[in-house]
Amino acid sequence: MFISLLNRLGAVLRVENYKYIGLGGPFLEDFRLIHARTGIKGMVSVEMDENTYKRQSFNRPVDSIECVHSSLEDFLADNSFDEPIILWLDYTGAAMNQMDTFAEQVVEQEVFSILRITLNANPSSLGEPSADRLSGEKLLEWRLNAFMDKIGKRSYTEGLTSKDVMTAKYGRSVLKVLYLRVNDVLLGCNDRKIVWALTTHYSDGQPMVTATLITVPPENDELERIIRDWEFHSEPLSPLVLDLPSLSTKERLTMEINGNPKEDMGYKLPPSSLKQEPFENFKRFYRVYPHYARIDL
Repeated sequence: MFISLLNRLGAVLRVENYKYIGLGGPFLEDFRLIHARTGIKGMVSVEMDENTYKRQSFNRPVDSIECVHSSLEDFLADNSFDEPIILWLDYTGAAMNQMDTFAEQVVEQEVFSILRITLNANPSSLGEPSADRLSGEKLLEWRLNAFMDKIGKRSYTEGLTSKDVMTAKYGRSVLKVLYLRVNDVLLGCNDRKIVWALTTHYSDGQPMVTATLITVPPENDELERIIRDWEFHSEPLSPLVLDLPSLSTKERLTMEINGNPKEDMGYKLPPSSLKQEPFENFKRFYRVYPHYARIDL
C-alpha cells in the first residue's frame, strides 16, 4: 500500500529524486522493493544495533543504499536536508517520545516531505502489574491507567475507557494520540498543512499501526485531491484494519476468482484478533495482499 501511495504521488512530486530514510533491518527487503518499484536511488538505512548494522552492510541489495550505525533520533539530530525526504520511523514500541519524534519531523523537514511511522499496538506492551495478577476488567483498567500515564497529557486520552485498551481497539487509541500530538505541533506553523494519506491497523504476529502523511503548502489543494480520490485513503481516526490469516496458494486463488469462496471452500478461516471477517477483508485488499511461499534451496 505504501509503495502504491508513492507511485500515485510520483507524477506530481517526482519521488524518484527523493532521499528515502528508514530502518531496514538485516536484509533491507523494504529498501529493495522501494528501489525496484519507485526508482528511488538515494537511500539511507539507520541501525543502532552494531551486529545488525554489519549484517545489513553485507546484505545490501543495491549499492546506492547507505548504511549508518546510529540511533534514528541521533541521525536526525545530526543531519539536515534541504530537499523534501521520505522518512519511515519503523518502531516496535508505542511510546510518547516516538510520537514526539514523528511530530517534530512534520515541522522540521521540508514541505512536500512524506513521513510515515509504525508503532506497536499490542496492549501487552504496556506491561503487567508488578504486585498482583489481574485479569478481565481489572487488567483492562490497569492498562488504561498505564497508557494514560505513559502518554502524560490527559487531553490526549480524554474519553478513553477500559474497552479502548482491548486488542481490537488499542491501535485506534494509539492513533488518536498520534493525531492529536501532530495537530498540537502544527499550531502556529503557518507555512504548511498536512494531508493524512494512509493509516492502517494490522497484525503480523502482534497488532501494529502505521500512519503516513504529506506536508504541503497551505494553498496547495492538488495533492489533497489526489490522495482523497485514492481507494486506500485513510486517516488516524478511521484506519484501514488489515488482519488476514496465512493462506495456501489454492485458498488464495479460490478467493480471488470465486464470487462466493466461503461456500466453495466449505470451511471457516481462523478468526481475526482484530475482529475482522477474513473473507470480506480479503475481498477488499486482495490486490495488495502479499503472498509468501516456502522454498527449499
